[in-house]
Amino acid sequence: MLGAARHGQTHWLSDPEGYWYLKFKDVLGRSYLERHIEVIKGRPIKGEPALLKTRTIYHHVDDARELWKRLQREGWRVASAQKNLSAELW
Repeated sequence: MLGAARHGQTHWLSDPEGYWYLKFKDVLGRSYLERHIEVIKGRPIKGEPALLKTRTIYHHVDDARELWKRLQREGWRVASAQKNLSAELW
């Protein structure tokens, strides 16, 4: 996860109850040296746009990796992309 990620690639986690989801998105700045990870927390709502709770930018990929690992130790699970969530917001 987040190792050799490509620009725009996403990875997902869900909380143990499947209520909240985190989207980790690899984002490049003006050059490959400006890579950062955007983490968006939200939850799907059937028939409505997703509820977006927080958006955090990790300028150091290692910080995002550590968050990923810590959350998995706390019970978060790797999830598939949430296609029913509003793509333009996520």
